[in-house]
Amino acid sequence: MRRTLLALSLALPFSQPLLAEEHDHHQHGSLDAHEHGVASLNLVVDGNQVSLELDSPAANLVGFEYQPSTDEDRATVARVKAALEQADGLFTLTAAADCQLQQVELDSPLFAAHDHEEHEDHDHDEHDHHDADEHAHDDEHEHEHEHEHEHGEHADIEGRFNYVCAAPEQLEALTLPLFNDFPAMQRIQVQAITASGQHGAVLTADQPTLPLD
Repeated sequence: MRRTLLALSLALPFSQPLLAEEHDHHQHGSLDAHEHGVASLNLVVDGNQVSLELDSPAANLVGFEYQPSTDEDRATVARVKAALEQADGLFTLTAAADCQLQQVELDSPLFAAHDHEEHEDHDHDEHDHHDADEHAHDDEHEHEHEHEHEHGEHADIEGRFNYVCAAPEQLEALTLPLFNDFPAMQRIQVQAITASGQHGAVLTADQPTLPLD
């Protein structure tokens, strides 16, 4: 997924001048420095297809970046993953364009760990005779989580969201209501290619809309 993001950034030489003023204003914050509160979002319109790619530090969405090791942590990861899979509550495209979400691809070490633990729990129920070994493994795994947390390990969440639009010519704006659900997200650097040209902006909770016409 990072290769796609990189390809888009290389195809968008406009992004630097468009974002330069905002970039300087925010003291050169970028995802390269893994800055909490900041994320990037790329949008491409290709015919009737719209693709969005989000790249964010996990802390912006789940509130932490260590591997989930408690029931509360796992519940938070599951809730955020479900919200991203729905996506309609995160991104709003012009209603007249009639865009329908078709596919979501998510990538994060937090999601991978959550899915792995769910699989382990399922196996544990089927193989009770491994209780002692599983308990020892869990203790070791939890110790690894604590170790990672103490040393400030970073983790990102990446997502690709594919839409098909019945009237793509009516697509006039992208709005990000996700700021309402994730207050730790302070700003998102948006780059877009549409039929009308190239667009870029830094969106915030106070200014969550990027015109695309």
